[in-house]
Amino acid sequence: MKTIKFLKLISFAAIAALTISCVQDDEYDVPAVGGTEPDVTVNSSISAVRSAWDQHNNSSGEEIYTFPTDTGDLYLAAYVVSSDYGGNFYKTLVVQDAPENPEFGIEVLVDKTSLFESFEVGRKVYIKLNGLSVSYDDGDDNDPTDGTAGRYSLGSLIGGRVDDIPQFTYTNHIMRSTEVATIIPTVVAIEDFDQDNLNTMIQIQGIQFERNEIGKTYAGEANDSFDGFRILLSCADESTATLQTSTFADFKSHTVDPDQGNINAVLAKDFRADFFVMIINNPTDLDFSSADRCDPVILDCGNNPVGGDYVVYDEDFEGTSEGALITAGWLNTNVNGGSNDFSLSSFSGNSYWQASAFRSGENPMEVWLVTPAIDLSNSTDEELTFETKVGYHNGDALSVFISTDFTGDVDTATWALIDADLADSPSSGYGSTFTESGSINISCLEGNVFVAFKYLGADGGITTTFQIDNIKVTGNEI
Repeated sequence: MKTIKFLKLISFAAIAALTISCVQDDEYDVPAVGGTEPDVTVNSSISAVRSAWDQHNNSSGEEIYTFPTDTGDLYLAAYVVSSDYGGNFYKTLVVQDAPENPEFGIEVLVDKTSLFESFEVGRKVYIKLNGLSVSYDDGDDNDPTDGTAGRYSLGSLIGGRVDDIPQFTYTNHIMRSTEVATIIPTVVAIEDFDQDNLNTMIQIQGIQFERNEIGKTYAGEANDSFDGFRILLSCADESTATLQTSTFADFKSHTVDPDQGNINAVLAKDFRADFFVMIINNPTDLDFSSADRCDPVILDCGNNPVGGDYVVYDEDFEGTSEGALITAGWLNTNVNGGSNDFSLSSFSGNSYWQASAFRSGENPMEVWLVTPAIDLSNSTDEELTFETKVGYHNGDALSVFISTDFTGDVDTATWALIDADLADSPSSGYGSTFTESGSINISCLEGNVFVAFKYLGADGGITTTFQIDNIKVTGNEI
């Protein structure tokens, strides 16, 4: 998947002294206790910055608004919630409008590294808006009224886009207060991620890394390009969120914590603003102190050899249609009543089921694809195999289950999770080949079994496209 490039990970003292009288140099040497507070009048806010862009866009259709320089000074006050000390943020300050229960947050792009030396988490800052520009990006149509959350970015207009405030002038716009507040994260549920808590410090309680992430590093795997994306699972409702870590972070090679607990993070959007991500300042933002994980029951039929020449079930989806498959007993259902589900698709003469939450308009999007009954009464030593392929992987949206008591309602059946190899790359484009599931021993089950493919994603969250093909059960005939 994609550190946020939009959260971009010196100047000269003489210039800073000329441009801002209340600051001694552009490094903002930490003042002694009781240092001088900047002499400014706060007459604006992050909310006003957002409104200025909204009103300008509605009246002119232009997607960048620049605050005028020929009017009175405009200042807002805010509190820093990001830190580049661990390398997970780059040339960006994320600020929110209050240390506790903030209404709004925004990212400020600054052409300066080691910002933590002057602007640590909790530091109050004053931002002079005159001459700065604000943009909005929601990854789609950049319409704040359409329900899709987007990020507002504050910076300098360079080359027709909002970019870093230059290192020679940023001290004209960002002034450090003597106040350092304690940031109290806002406790939210994953399903409540929205525009208003974007770019603020949040806390999610009762959460763990999804079981397939255990053993991985934050961003040090071979397929981590620019950023590592790891999936977190809520123990309350099994909803998922994406943790994004820069491959330049100091802790990129640290192994993720296998336990469960709470996480404090800045809520953001990925590089293309397609989906929500959480970004930590450092691993201490995770308090995973409970070893009591909330993983589902996993099918375990032992390690005895399975498989054989007898074909119990075989479906490659060639020469058929969705209607014919449904008639044959397949269930394809969106459990939340949405309009999106699996679709029978094809590419280069090969057919397969496919699902994606990208631009689905659903958050969450939970779709189940269940096979017809597979009768094991005439066989032994059964083995299940299937294949998957992904496109634009930004999270493991697919889980595979099996049941012996399914009667048509996925919510009332007893499901066991199948431990299978699933495709997990690439993050850009589509895989060139399907990934084999490996041999799955289902020989301890009897009678009719049902295999279910559960897609759980979200427009604005995990949107990975998953393709499923070649579902087969073999064994030895009785």
